[in-house]
Amino acid sequence: MQISLKARLNIIKYPWHVAHDYELCKLPHNMIFLTNTHRRWNVNYRPIPPYVKFANNIESVETDLMILHVDQWTWHELDKRLLFLRYRNMYKGKKIIINHGCNMVDGCTSEEIKELIGDNFMVCNSSTAHHLWGIENSRFIRHGMSPEEWPQSNYGRGNIVVNQPPGKIHNEYRNNNAVIKFEEKTGIKVDWIGRDYKFSSFSKYRTFLSTSSILFSPSYASPNPRARTEAMLCGMALVTTNFHGESEYIVNGENGYASNNMSELYEYLKFLYYNPKEARRIGHNSRNMAKNVFHIDKFIAQWQEVLKEVV
Repeated sequence: MQISLKARLNIIKYPWHVAHDYELCKLPHNMIFLTNTHRRWNVNYRPIPPYVKFANNIESVETDLMILHVDQWTWHELDKRLLFLRYRNMYKGKKIIINHGCNMVDGCTSEEIKELIGDNFMVCNSSTAHHLWGIENSRFIRHGMSPEEWPQSNYGRGNIVVNQPPGKIHNEYRNNNAVIKFEEKTGIKVDWIGRDYKFSSFSKYRTFLSTSSILFSPSYASPNPRARTEAMLCGMALVTTNFHGESEYIVNGENGYASNNMSELYEYLKFLYYNPKEARRIGHNSRNMAKNVFHIDKFIAQWQEVLKEVV
């Protein structure tokens, strides 16, 4: 069905997850980013699109909508909470709140997030997170990307990659211990982005992925991590947990492996690591699937539906 909206909305927000902001900027609307907060657009992760505008405060520009951000830690982490509450209360127009988190293993309760959200519309990143938060005025939008931005891997490194922060903060959420146990148990050293590799540009990051083979995504709680999709779009073979609808698009042994049994995931990782032809086959199938399931056009279409409802 054709979505009828004003030609271009003026949408204001502060920077959050830069990779997600980068895709939001592909909406057919005017995106305006605030510069008067501690949040910044880090160009090491994504370049700033040339059509993006910046404003020092919300009063200096005419806007139709504000996008705000929370996760399961916003209730307890003061910097996130104060920033969110400041603009939730200050901005008098329509608001959409993106909840990037899931309280499966830590963070605030559903009642606490309801108090933060109030009567505003909330967008979640996975069907599981959407269900667990239990906010009536909300929906799940699966993230999307432009396939042409992600080059096919040549599998030259023959490696296993982990792409999530390696520190101890929120360790239970990310399940970093599973990565360390895999290395200790198998003697295989993973290439851990953030621990072993850091990149100064989007281009260098993609170049690394386009020479890599396998991605291990060990978090049970993370609602559809973007790094997983980025790897699939480069044709890397995916080994992942299965708490956020992964089995809806992953067929084990065909286009990836999904399981909530960590020992089973370890066996899949070893199999792919020692059988590079299988890693290539599964990686190619994964890429073809991801180009459809996580296409930017689907992401934009779902956001257009939400904008029509809210605005």
